[in-house]
Amino acid sequence: MNWLNFISNMDSQLVTSNIFAMQFSKIFFLGLIFLIVQTSYLFAQNVDSAMVVSANTFEKMLNKKKNILIDVRTPEEMAGGHIEKAMNLDFLDECFAQNIEILNKNKTYLLYCKSGIRTAKASARMKAAGFKNIYMLNGGITSWVEEGKPVKK
Repeated sequence: MNWLNFISNMDSQLVTSNIFAMQFSKIFFLGLIFLIVQTSYLFAQNVDSAMVVSANTFEKMLNKKKNILIDVRTPEEMAGGHIEKAMNLDFLDECFAQNIEILNKNKTYLLYCKSGIRTAKASARMKAAGFKNIYMLNGGITSWVEEGKPVKK
């Protein structure tokens, strides 16, 4: 009877350790996925050396007259509210690449969109075209408004 109990006990321990191993591998796999996503997000934050800055830093940079503010949203989105003194260069416009070619590539550009996705794409395109100084508003105009910063309609 002791031998039978011993074998039964070993089987239950094996089942328990297999369940633990499966759960551990699931947790490990999810952790690995999370790490990959976070790493890709960090790389997206610094697109070809374009800096992502907070709303407060962005606002301070706006006060320098040499910096040029660009809203890369559509004209319709910009009409709904924009940061004062922003020029509109719609990233979704098929002429975006041609439109940026007329800009001085040595100036400093401050870019924003609604949430930051188009800004990252526009920044990458501008960097590829030879622009050197590009700053992106972290979280776009959405974070700007959440921070209580002024918007012109």
